[in-house]
Amino acid sequence: MHLLTSKFKLYLYLFFFIFLTSVFNFKILDNYKEIFSIKKIEIYGLSNNKKKKIEHQLDNLKRFNILSLKEDAILKTLDKLNYIEQIYVNKILPSTINIKLLKTAIIGQTLVNGEMFFIGENGKLINPNQFNKNKNIPIVFGDFKIEDYKYLQNILTKHHVDISKIEKYYFYKNKRWDILFSNGLTLKLPSQNAEKSINIYNKLLHNNNLKNIKIVDLRVFDQIILTDFNE
Repeated sequence: MHLLTSKFKLYLYLFFFIFLTSVFNFKILDNYKEIFSIKKIEIYGLSNNKKKKIEHQLDNLKRFNILSLKEDAILKTLDKLNYIEQIYVNKILPSTINIKLLKTAIIGQTLVNGEMFFIGENGKLINPNQFNKNKNIPIVFGDFKIEDYKYLQNILTKHHVDISKIEKYYFYKNKRWDILFSNGLTLKLPSQNAEKSINIYNKLLHNNNLKNIKIVDLRVFDQIILTDFNE
């Protein structure tokens, strides 16, 4: 009988011990969740209006555990912002996330189905409402690919052509470009070997051979056709 009583007391002590330690562990777990739940998301690199809009869009991430939250959850939301070039996410323990956003450069504007869009250095079309319009943005006409347009600009820059003085680009179905400069001169490039033609144009320009010239036509291989303003 004494042995049964002792066993009963032992089981009773074990029960209370397990119960008390479980309650203690639950409190620790609750405190852990509270300490590391996201309470603040701070945006850097944008105007106050844009920051507030993005912070509002990311409100659903608050109360998530900062340690288990993956960057993909943040990037999925921010990827919709076409005017963003780069995103840096930094977790500040225990409960803050800092996000630094870098805007893309605007390298042109174009019409798509009758609606004007900016062309971003990041290769995306940007709604004008998302970005302040800068001066001297060239207009690009035609059904072109942004990577082809960027490639053309890179070639022009490589050969020291001042792209800030270009007003319009025209892309044709045979995959060639015409370029209109602010001084009224038009450069007609071939569909192939455009870089070689741009190099020729640059030499003509620096040798002062384009005075009073209206059109530089380099479409035909090994031919330079210059049209005077008076013609």
